[in-house]
Amino acid sequence: MTESPVSFAASPNAAGQRRLLTLLFVDLSGSTAMAEWMEAEHYAAMLAGLRELYERIVPHHGGAIARIQGDGMLAVFGYPETREDDGRRATEAALELHAAVRGLLPPGPRPADFAGLTLHSGIHAGIVLVNEGDQMRGRFELLGNAPNIAARLSEAAKADEIIASEESLGLQSQFFETGPRFSLQLRGRATPLAAYRVHGRAAVGRRFEASVRRGLAPFVGRCGELAALDRALGRLLAGHTLWLSIRAGAGVGKTRLTEEFLRHAADQADQPVQIHRGYCESYLSAEPLQPFLQMLRALDGLHDAPPELFAAQQSAPAQRADALLALLLALARRTPQLVCIDDLQWADDASLRLLHRLRSSAQAQGLPLLLLTASRPQPSLPGGHDGDAELIELPPLTETEAARAVQQLLPQHDPFIASEVQRHAGGNPLFIEELCHAAADAGGGLGEGQSSSAWLAALVESRVGRLPAEQAQLVRVAAVIGNVIPVWLLEALTGCGERHPAVLALATQDFIFPDQRPGHLRFKHGITRDVVYEATGLHERQALHRRISFELASHGGPDGQLHEQLAYHDAAANDWPAAAHHAESAGDQALAASALDRAKKQFRAALAALEFLPDGVDRRRRWVHIAQRLGMACVFDASQDDLRVLKHAASLAQADGDPGLIARTEYWLAYVGFALGETKDSLGHAQAAVQTAQLCNDRALLAQLPGTVGQLKAAAAAYNEALPLLDLAIHLQRDRASKSSANRIGLAYSLCCRAYVLADQGHFSDAHEIFAEALAPFDGRGHAVEASIQGWRAAVLLWQGRWAEAREAAAVAHRVGAQVRSMFTCAMGQAAGAYGAWMQTGDPAARQHIVDAIAWLAPRGGGLYSSFNHGWLADILATQGDAGAARHQVALALKRGRQHDWIGGAMAYRAAARLAARVGDTDRAKRYLGLARGAGEQRNSAHEAAVTALVEAELRLGDRWQASLDLARAEFARLGMTGFLERARSL
Repeated sequence: MTESPVSFAASPNAAGQRRLLTLLFVDLSGSTAMAEWMEAEHYAAMLAGLRELYERIVPHHGGAIARIQGDGMLAVFGYPETREDDGRRATEAALELHAAVRGLLPPGPRPADFAGLTLHSGIHAGIVLVNEGDQMRGRFELLGNAPNIAARLSEAAKADEIIASEESLGLQSQFFETGPRFSLQLRGRATPLAAYRVHGRAAVGRRFEASVRRGLAPFVGRCGELAALDRALGRLLAGHTLWLSIRAGAGVGKTRLTEEFLRHAADQADQPVQIHRGYCESYLSAEPLQPFLQMLRALDGLHDAPPELFAAQQSAPAQRADALLALLLALARRTPQLVCIDDLQWADDASLRLLHRLRSSAQAQGLPLLLLTASRPQPSLPGGHDGDAELIELPPLTETEAARAVQQLLPQHDPFIASEVQRHAGGNPLFIEELCHAAADAGGGLGEGQSSSAWLAALVESRVGRLPAEQAQLVRVAAVIGNVIPVWLLEALTGCGERHPAVLALATQDFIFPDQRPGHLRFKHGITRDVVYEATGLHERQALHRRISFELASHGGPDGQLHEQLAYHDAAANDWPAAAHHAESAGDQALAASALDRAKKQFRAALAALEFLPDGVDRRRRWVHIAQRLGMACVFDASQDDLRVLKHAASLAQADGDPGLIARTEYWLAYVGFALGETKDSLGHAQAAVQTAQLCNDRALLAQLPGTVGQLKAAAAAYNEALPLLDLAIHLQRDRASKSSANRIGLAYSLCCRAYVLADQGHFSDAHEIFAEALAPFDGRGHAVEASIQGWRAAVLLWQGRWAEAREAAAVAHRVGAQVRSMFTCAMGQAAGAYGAWMQTGDPAARQHIVDAIAWLAPRGGGLYSSFNHGWLADILATQGDAGAARHQVALALKRGRQHDWIGGAMAYRAAARLAARVGDTDRAKRYLGLARGAGEQRNSAHEAAVTALVEAELRLGDRWQASLDLARAEFARLGMTGFLERARSL
């Protein structure tokens, strides 16, 4: 395998360098008015003073002035090198500039009401295209939206006010005193921007203190590492000298682990340990011997201090290291000492020399001293600054630990968002925390390629910027390939194989590492890949995508995977005809393999690519045909977005005028609406499909439609009309089931609908036989239709009071739904299982589990039979006596009735009766029970009638309660409703 250097060279980016920058825009407040009363010479002198401040203060904080125009200035932070604290630097610079300008006095006479000079400033970060400037454009020409937003923030700021976007600061906002987070609608921006007003510096020195100020995320995992630190503490207490170094990349949790251990060490009651803390900085207050001087200042005022303390405080800078060494050794002769230094990678040489001297001297004298340092890997120093320390390599969180962290930070978000966070974060606790905050703020999932805020992207880019050029180019090429990188493709593009030193070096630095599949590499953190990709220049990216498409087509591979990869790279290269072709082919293959989530993604990509092709009849018809297949892919997990696509397809079909095209589009519009629970509207579309299919004699569609209309009628509780249609559909589908998987799926779901209709009418034995037939071809294979059938089995078993069996079926629906990424079946499985747990054991967590399931479905626009969820939750809440919340769920269940979803209506009315009886309103309770009976009779539901009679008996309403109890017991025994019979017998 070759080990030649990176050989691929993209064409140069003619438009300039694509950089992640933080921009500071400052302007003098009220300058127009001042120009009116100031002499021109005085105004020019004032501007010269301003420029002198700009030119002195901005570079001091690591920024560069892009241009000065009149009294305004635009500065950039992160050029030529991106730093993780660029947002903090820009804010520090703004604060210093504001303070300095407040101290300026303009020359010449001033009006009596003149309040002094002030600036107003805006800070924002983002991707910017940087060109070399000229006399007209300033030092740099900055192209992109970020400079405009910084200017808009400055415009929005009042006199002596600094507004910084949350994008630019993130966690670093905790280093400052700010006003509350607020949303700002800026001119020219479609969505509001989250921002802070910065008032001054906070009393925060370390990043950990900033995290504490915001609120620490839950501490997860790290049991092995804590045990190793505890063993080291034992060795310290036994009189040993040792040095432990915790090493890991940024955000992996070195400081948090250290703080957890130090808190434990400080609680040692049997033998005290004196703890000294220090940290190193790359910026601002950094000074020689910084961490040791921090320890010295913390010792000020120490009672019974050794004389070495005074000597260390009074020593000259040249002798300070010797004095500090003597002090720490003197303290170690009295008590075991634990010296902790964070961020050792930024330590100055004097601090490193003192650290090594301290370890050697204490060891020679046999003193109890534990040196604990935390640092990041240093590419330029393979051994790091702590080469002779005992190393604790801190890995990212395991998949289980990361899932626990996400669950604690996003307790009510759906599991698909949680899995996306895990995929992007790769076990990095900081990334997990920030992506969870982003998902919570957005109220939805993470978009494709989302890399969270600019300040977090700066953290990633600063790591890439410190890599040797060969490794940095490898990372950028790998990022364009994707999150998973075939080794052969990387070698074809760069000449570097899996064992190339540069590739191995990237693995040690947590960029890319071997995937579980042989012959593949993977980014350790998806967010790293996203950030690197976005920071790669457009022309370089597109050249790489074109080259990758060529290599993939030449190399070949599995058709399905090849089409997906080619669709992605062709679209990124703006080759829209090829992108549409490959995405459509990939969608068809995924649909044939029942990989419905992948099929949806590819069909949507194909539709997006078609938008870039010339308009015409053929393109519009192709768009409609792909939309129809999208409808087929989303029947088990539909969303309002899917429905909008089908509605647009219907309008295109109507404009085309082809009856066959219209009929099939109406059919899928009906089916997607049915999946979303919009039964009333879907019945109208289904009827239109029937009429149009009859006009064009579309026999295949006419054979499908009885099943669809039967399912819709069943969902609307029109059972007398539903059953004949379902029977006809089952007859037709049985004949065709052997011919295609689609027919087998249709037959299974028609059987499922027939089973639950019969169960609702009290024919439970017949229903379970039909469920068994429906499941037979799919049981245990993890197909989406299995999740739907098991979800309905769970509901039927709940009707029977067979709680344990219902929970088992619900668990299968939830698990399979998660596997196939069907949020509807996943959520309904969770809700059914939770209600079963409540009925069986009174599980207190059941309420929250159903609340979560309802929340998961809300962004998708609800779902079929969602009145179940509201009815179950209303029953729990009414039993618990939470009247307000219960009434809300009753109202939501009854609202579903407007779309003909009455499956949870009787439950909701019974919950309302409980609430009324609880407050002594007998008449209202009786009325609600009457409504519950009516809701059950509408479905001819024997089990609903029996349960309503039981509730009437439990509430002791009127003189008939004993007769109601006898009726309920008899019906429960006849129908085999075991759990309810047990409950009735206990009265």
